[in-house]
Order: sequence, then structure tokens, then C-alpha cells
Amino acid sequence: MASNQALKKYQKEKFEHYKRINELSINDDEAYIPIRVNSMDDIISNYSVRNNELLSEEFIDILTKKASYITLDYPVVLEILNDNFTPEEKILIRKLIKNYFSLETIIKETELKAIKRKSNFFLFIGVFFFMILFLLYDSNIFGGFIEIVSFISSFSIWEWAEIIIFEQDDLTEEILINRHLSKVRVIFKKDS
Repeated sequence: MASNQALKKYQKEKFEHYKRINELSINDDEAYIPIRVNSMDDIISNYSVRNNELLSEEFIDILTKKASYITLDYPVVLEILNDNFTPEEKILIRKLIKNYFSLETIIKETELKAIKRKSNFFLFIGVFFFMILFLLYDSNIFGGFIEIVSFISSFSIWEWAEIIIFEQDDLTEEILINRHLSKVRVIFKKDS
């Protein structure tokens, strides 16, 4: 599992490469993400119902992908390149973005807690069965039982390592991105 410092260092390196390649706009220590939209249909899902709108998946994907390169040192400013929205639509867009990413942060944090419980369970089972295996290793009384205990302990330790190495780091990075986007400042500019 990567430490927070290692994750921040990785994000800074990724950000520097992204900034160099994409000429990312940084003003007043804020990172700007420009997204061109033609209408509310580009932001709001077609499956939304009135007073219960949802962000479109494509809009979320683009925003998340672009924000994933920005380090936590820079507040994110979403620059929507279309200034033809009514004041009510602008308020709705800001609210939907904040609510979506705040909810995603809570969901991912809950998943992370579940993953930690799961990994601790596998570690406990693995160590427990390795101790049993160590105590019974020279004993021929149990025959195939030792092989079963060996398999269970190896499998449990393998699952623990897989969860820690692959799932936990990815989920931690998603939480950081969602938390960062839940504080995004949304501005509307005329498309030039």
C-alpha cells in the first residue's frame, strides 16, 4: 500500500507531465479545466427527471479524467465554455457537480473501509492457519488436513496482498480525485 506521501509524489510527477503536454492553464494557483458544452443536454443525463437531475456519464468521465492529473495543491476551476445558461441552470449545474462528487467520495470511503475489513480478515485467517500449519507440520496424523491448512493459509495471504496492492491504492486515488472535485469552482465563459 502506498503512503499518502508516495501518492502525492506520484500525482505531482503525473501532473508535471500532463501540464507540459496539454498546456494546462494555471492562474492564481488554480488549475483550470475547460469543457465545451452546447446545451444542458451535454451536462444533464437524458434519463433525468425534473427536480431529480443526474449528470451525464460522459460529462463525469471527461471531468474526472482531466482532474485526475491535477495535484491536490491546486484548487480546480471548471470552466464551462458556454455562457448561454440561465442563472437557475448555472445554480443547478454547480449543485449537481458538488453533490455528485461529494456522494461519490462518501461511497468510495465506505468501499475503502469494507476493503480494509476484508483484507484484515484474510490476513488474520492466513496467519492463523500458518500457525496451525507450523504446529502440525511434522505430524503425520492428519495427512491431507495439512495440505488443506496450507492451501487456506496461502490463499488468504495471497488475497490480502492482492487487496492491499491493487484495490486499496486505486480506491484511495479515486477518493482523492472525488474529494478534490467536490470542491470545484464552476465558472461560465463565452466560447471563443
